[in-house]
Amino acid sequence: MLIDAIKQHGKKQIEVKQKIRITDKTKKLKYRVDTFFIFPGALQITENNFKKEEFKHNLKCYLSLSEQSPSLDGLLKELVARRISSGKEEKFDDFFKRFCLKYKTALQESSRSLMEKQELSAEETETFLQTVYKLLDEFRNIKFSQENSEREVRQLDKLDEYLTVVTAFCLKDLNEVCIGEPRNKILSFWQEVEKYRASRFPVKSIEGESKESAFLMRWSFLKKFVQSSLFLDIRYKQGAPLLTHSIYGSAAALSMLFATVVAFFYQDRYGSLSRNLFFALVIAYIFKDRFKEIVRDWLSNVIFRRWIPDRRLFIFMGKKKVGCAKENFGFVSLKELPIGSKDIFQGDNCLLSENFQHSELTPYACDSIFRYSREITLSASEFPEEACLIDIIRFNVSEFLHNLGATSEELPFFCENGKSPKGEKLYNIYLFRSFCIGEKSDSEVIKVTVNAKAVRRITIVKSFENGMSVLENRGKFIYT
Repeated sequence: MLIDAIKQHGKKQIEVKQKIRITDKTKKLKYRVDTFFIFPGALQITENNFKKEEFKHNLKCYLSLSEQSPSLDGLLKELVARRISSGKEEKFDDFFKRFCLKYKTALQESSRSLMEKQELSAEETETFLQTVYKLLDEFRNIKFSQENSEREVRQLDKLDEYLTVVTAFCLKDLNEVCIGEPRNKILSFWQEVEKYRASRFPVKSIEGESKESAFLMRWSFLKKFVQSSLFLDIRYKQGAPLLTHSIYGSAAALSMLFATVVAFFYQDRYGSLSRNLFFALVIAYIFKDRFKEIVRDWLSNVIFRRWIPDRRLFIFMGKKKVGCAKENFGFVSLKELPIGSKDIFQGDNCLLSENFQHSELTPYACDSIFRYSREITLSASEFPEEACLIDIIRFNVSEFLHNLGATSEELPFFCENGKSPKGEKLYNIYLFRSFCIGEKSDSEVIKVTVNAKAVRRITIVKSFENGMSVLENRGKFIYT
């Protein structure tokens, strides 16, 4: 099952989060993601003034695992049944870190189902809050158990703070949606959670910093600590692959063979000490270098291009290698898009007058298309049971906005006060994403509206599944 979320991350970043559910039968996971950036001419992003190395610097990739959480009641039963074994510290750490991640997912899903109800009753709210209270209480009873060592108590204390903050965030979201008696119950429980957090985990701020900033920094450390058990480390492969070295060696051998044949031919014809042989050798060695460059370029970019990635990555879970990835970057032509231009630019037709909407004229002038493709292979058998893979990509679009000028322009509209109104100058960057895993193929068209300073909004124009449109003008995203 594929679940994706696209959102704005900061003012100039786009985050695409892909969630892939892994079944027990999955031994090897292999998938491919192709992203086509379709730029308008105003941005001046062309092959002549934008190198693909610049794109790499503005791209961040993350991989992690996530838990397929049971219900809150199921988590409570799992926690009650847990018997702490102080002799197995590694399993102890792993179990409770994974429990915290399961708790976060289950809490988000339960609160989301409550927020989606049109009329939330006080009884439903009370049942939800009681279950959360029992879970936190059971965890804290385990923390204060006399069987725990001092190290285990410190470990559980960090996880207790994590659970408390996660609960507070969830209650904050519920408080913004609920009304009436359910809201009063949520506020009361939220206040109790906050009192516990303030008394057990007080935040100490450094001189010159606010408590709020200190809390966010501490919360960031806590999240990294808990998620470390499921985080996948991506390491970039340094140097060229063996195939590239083989191609370079073959090109050098062919060019040397060319120069040697010329030398032997003219030596047999004119002798070993002749003016003609000298000029033939000079010309042969001049063309030898050019011949080597031509052969190397032809072999690398035409014959063996599909087997030579622009960047190779190795994926580790802890110290163990669990997979690898290949990335390719480059400009392509409009013909290489897997989708017709009408399906991409259909939303811009409303900018034209009615007389032009059915003509071949389009308000969108496509100047260049940049393709980023990534193929990932993972050994799913190395992952914990019932885990999900989270694939996160962040694009920083600031490099694309350098050539934009003014953010607004005066309009020739009549105004009673004599001052012409100004219109904001906006530009649309289209993204076509294609996700392939096994026999399943999903794709979508995304419109990123930017001005000269930042990303203004992100809109999904159209989504496809196996080539058929399944969802159009999706207004909300599924966050994982």
